[in-house]
Amino acid sequence: MYDRVLHPLFGTFYSNKKSYTPSFGHRMRFLIQDLDMENVDILAKEEETPPWTERNIAVIDDFSKQIKSLTPDSVYLQLFYSHRQQFSTYEAVFTDGSKTVNHVGSAVVFNHLTIAEKLHDYCSVFTAEIYAIIKALHTIELQDIKKWIIYTDSKSSVEALLYSSRDSHPFVIQCIKLIYILKTNGHDINFCWIPGHVGIRGNEQVDRAAKTSVIKENFSVPLNDINQTIKSFIHKKWQGQWDSQVHNKLHCIQPSIKGFKHTNFHRNIAVKLTRLRIGHTYFTHNHLLKGEPPPKCASCDTILSIKHIFSECPNYSNFRIKHFNNPSPDLTDLLGDAPSFKLFYFLTDIGLFHLV
Repeated sequence: MYDRVLHPLFGTFYSNKKSYTPSFGHRMRFLIQDLDMENVDILAKEEETPPWTERNIAVIDDFSKQIKSLTPDSVYLQLFYSHRQQFSTYEAVFTDGSKTVNHVGSAVVFNHLTIAEKLHDYCSVFTAEIYAIIKALHTIELQDIKKWIIYTDSKSSVEALLYSSRDSHPFVIQCIKLIYILKTNGHDINFCWIPGHVGIRGNEQVDRAAKTSVIKENFSVPLNDINQTIKSFIHKKWQGQWDSQVHNKLHCIQPSIKGFKHTNFHRNIAVKLTRLRIGHTYFTHNHLLKGEPPPKCASCDTILSIKHIFSECPNYSNFRIKHFNNPSPDLTDLLGDAPSFKLFYFLTDIGLFHLV
């Protein structure tokens, strides 16, 4: 990363050539320095397994049919004990990944062995989960026992293994390669999703191990996790700047930078809704086209605005009660993430719909 982005020669070159636009990487260097990413190792892209190799991932689906929010822990425990009796000839191994504000860890629990490692803070919880499966497969490779069930409470990890592609997470492709090698050597590897935090002993043990794992040096971070970290940092900074603009007329309607959800309104209505949200309509800003002073409310002698029409003007109080059951509704309720279609009936009643 140093040679490609942070090398001082780039800064010298661009400072001497003011007319040259710095490259994207060079413009990102301050952000990379703020996030302490200068020395982060990026995980290399993993080459996909050849198309002629077998990719069948064996999954035992004994628990996903239950709705977790409606299923007591005791029922899950009974199901697990019954499941283990059915597969008593298979050795069990539990995997888990954990991510908190200051810690990312992976862990694997065998019958008489626990492996726990701390990952880089920029790694995602998915990376931690799938890395735990890699550690389990590497350890299985060293065992004489051939029949295994790998238990995980991460559905996304199981699905990633089932539906892997050339664009999959590098650790997912590594897992596919390891599974193929193990099967070639006569191993019988199965995966099974289990619900987390229901009292299953192995799952509870591996969860604690992942949260208390020790430091691992020089852990390479997947590029997607780096991208997500940078994106989150930018969004947080952007949100902070937007929060400071309390006098912006759009801020009270849209306090979050995430934007509005899509509406199913007809395009003509959607355009009018956008104009109302940003406060730029024909009846409030027509004066700019004519070079005239801003229009004022005939009864209040205040400058005409969306807020004045929808919340303040006494002339329209009865209409607001009729349509919104409130003489002074909040603009966020009318124009926010779930806009009320009644506002267009209100505008029609007061004769301003065609002037939006």
